[in-house]
Amino acid sequence: MTRAPSLVRAVLLGGIGLGLARPASAQVGHDPASSPYEDLRGRQAATIGIGTLAPGRDPAGVAPNSGLMLTGRYELQLTRPLWFFARLGVAPSLERPIKDPLFTDAQRDAGTERHPMVLTEVGLNMNLTGNKSWRRVVPQFHGAVGFVTDGNTTFDLGGYKFGSAFTVSYGLGARVTTGRAWELYADLTRVHWKYTYPDVYGAGSDPLVSSGQLGPWVGNSVMQIGVSRFFFR
Repeated sequence: MTRAPSLVRAVLLGGIGLGLARPASAQVGHDPASSPYEDLRGRQAATIGIGTLAPGRDPAGVAPNSGLMLTGRYELQLTRPLWFFARLGVAPSLERPIKDPLFTDAQRDAGTERHPMVLTEVGLNMNLTGNKSWRRVVPQFHGAVGFVTDGNTTFDLGGYKFGSAFTVSYGLGARVTTGRAWELYADLTRVHWKYTYPDVYGAGSDPLVSSGQLGPWVGNSVMQIGVSRFFFR
């Protein structure tokens, strides 16, 4: 999946750069036939996407590794530039290290386990060029809250399980119009969630978590590219 993040970043950064290259006021005085601005279509949209979930490094070293994530997204226009959205992301199988806090150094590595990870969010998405595209690109900023879970209810041998966590996220996106109901979409999202470690992770003369913080917030990245279908022009 090393190519997917690079492709998403290229589309996203290119779209943001194009969209912000001219202020919205630049559309004044353009002949409609030659104007780089184009009215957007649709008041609702459904998007399917593919990308990567890249969890950040946590203090205990028990965070899942990066992996494929499939996403589905629904959007509803609230005002001309502002949209409500709900997103579901599923990482089918992420590998996670298991640590035994009763040992030290390399002896703490007690293997790995695999679990799916599901991310659900609701939030607001702002078109930075209003209800128009600029040369077929619409740069966006979005923020959301939600939760993430691996569906696991069993503690590992170190007394830890990921379980479920509340999330707060923000990010940038780019909508690429085609003049039809089908469009391209890419985004880069930073998702923050809290890990909850067992007390034993901070116990002993050489604790697994030396800082003593057994509930750290960690930033994680979701990168995706997808296809959108807009409805109700």
